Amino acid sequence: MKYFQLIGGFCGFILAFGSSLSTGNEIAIALRDGAVGCLCGALLLRGFHCVLAWSVRDLAMERARAREEARNKAEGT
Repeated sequence: MKYFQLIGGFCGFILAFGSSLSTGNEIAIALRDGAVGCLCGALLLRGFHCVLAWSVRDLAMERARAREEARNKAEGT
């Protein structure tokens, strides 16, 4: 999870910093915007990663449950 949070923070910083500089802001303002973008990007990607992990886990559990039901049904006949 740390990896995704780091990547999200880095991308958020680069996007916010670059867009702030391209609009003509001073470097101090651009760094502040980059810091806010870093925080937002890290939290967003962390949230997306958690949702993805939960979805994959639920899918695996559902498939295992379906396999077990199919096995029990085959043994019952």
